Amino acid sequence: MKARTVIAATLLSLGAVAWGVPATAAPAAAAGTCYGPTCTGLEPNGTTCANDARNVRTTTSQGRTIILRYSPSCRAAWGKIIGASVGDRVDVANSKAPSDYYTARVDSGSDAHTRMVNDAGYVANACGRTSSLASLGCTEVY
Repeated sequence: MKARTVIAATLLSLGAVAWGVPATAAPAAAAGTCYGPTCTGLEPNGTTCANDARNVRTTTSQGRTIILRYSPSCRAAWGKIIGASVGDRVDVANSKAPSDYYTARVDSGSDAHTRMVNDAGYVANACGRTSSLASLGCTEVY
């Protein structure tokens, strides 16, 4: 019985190869767009980093929520502000700052997010500022 199964599987594989079809379709692993330092400065929504991102730290001030987002597959972080007013800002920095530091301004609507910073071997946090640049506070580091 075992020999018949092996022969049948071999014939099936040979037939599939003859037709140009792989005998078994292995699931393709999702390749990361970037990792750690190669993510620095990239827009998160243009990468695979946004797929597994999670909110790891938040703080709320004056009706605005400042969020530190983190992608474990990319080892990158970025800041986000929601419930904001036009002109408000969110900053993100890692412990390598000032070289890894980005700001985003709310130009319309009520939210904005920064570009990414390397979080592989570093800690990061996000801070918010009003349109008059008054501090809204910062998240704890992650």
